Amino acid sequence: MPTLLEILDQRLLVAHLQPVVSVKKRAVIGLEALVRVVGPSGIPPRDLFLQAHTQRLNDPLDELCIEQALQAFVGQARRSAGLLLFLNLDARRLERGQLSAQALCKTLEQVGLSPRDLVLEFSEKSVSAAPGLRVLIETCQTFGFSVALDDVDASASALQAVAALKPDLVKVDLHLVQDLSRQPVQQELWKAVAGMARRQGALLVAEGVESEDDAALCLELGADLLQGFHYGRPLEAERLNLALAQSVTERSAERFKATLTGRQHARTREDERHLTLLAKISAALGGADSAQSAGLLEQFVNAVASLECLWIMDTRGRQVTPTVVWRHQREAQRSRLFAPAAAGADHSLKDYYLGLTLREADPFSSEPYVSLATGNLCRTLSTRVRTLDGQDQILCMDIRSN
Repeated sequence: MPTLLEILDQRLLVAHLQPVVSVKKRAVIGLEALVRVVGPSGIPPRDLFLQAHTQRLNDPLDELCIEQALQAFVGQARRSAGLLLFLNLDARRLERGQLSAQALCKTLEQVGLSPRDLVLEFSEKSVSAAPGLRVLIETCQTFGFSVALDDVDASASALQAVAALKPDLVKVDLHLVQDLSRQPVQQELWKAVAGMARRQGALLVAEGVESEDDAALCLELGADLLQGFHYGRPLEAERLNLALAQSVTERSAERFKATLTGRQHARTREDERHLTLLAKISAALGGADSAQSAGLLEQFVNAVASLECLWIMDTRGRQVTPTVVWRHQREAQRSRLFAPAAAGADHSLKDYYLGLTLREADPFSSEPYVSLATGNLCRTLSTRVRTLDGQDQILCMDIRSN
């Protein structure tokens, strides 16, 4: 097995390239360069960089990695115009004065590339060791580079790094991606990272995608770009098969389209049932006196399984009937914390009241929220009604939200 000095002296490194795809664009948009030791030595890249850190050879190793990555990418870029190179950089070199945007630009010029061709990747794990990284990122973005923060998990330090550094892309740590479709807790952690990335205006990249199921779920949870064995393993430039990666991307796109279409059709059919029921209840209330309203609601509350409860407010947002609850929900009532509101309850600060009265949309549909009546995730439909005795009221219908 060669030593690190031998690897550097004999230039025993080669850059493998792995596709980065956009399913929504149905395209391979870039290639990440990942270095490997030439020959059968079997030294994992992580061990290689640990040795470099121990022996204080980070700088020459990083320079050789950059050189090999650019060399591998240039030929591929000539064959497939418009590709981006995702290039990993050691942020710790910044503190030693060995890393600058100007030097990178000069290196690119020598091989016929421009900053617009590159996405510079910095690991979130090295942020604390490079306090000047934010300034470097701003400078790189000014020169035209895109910048990605790599290895981002849902820890407080990682989310704070995303907020502080304002990268163009956030690469979700592969441990949050792998087996995502079978891990509900992992999905919630993913949503935390996705939410922070969105608030900072950054694209979200899912690394380590190994199956179509995980790819589909990453897309549903907001991933913009995908990378992993499912779309192609890291390979030498001459062995790279972008046509295969493109074909897999097309399959992912068709599945994602079918999923969205099916879900939208199901939601449309469900909404139509709910709106039809809302109109039917409104018509019944309009043909009766206000004193009969509560009794009428009892006739409709068990009409569809997704309907949880009904009640009526006056035009000031004060409840004028008891909350009529679906019979199975009454049987499953959990605790005093979740109890249907009684007549007289004030709903004037709820969005289903304000949304209806301050906007022209009628009926109004709220965003999903946890119902204090049932403890379930629901949304409320609200609409204006006028009873036979001339009373203006607001009919509210809680619908379970999945």
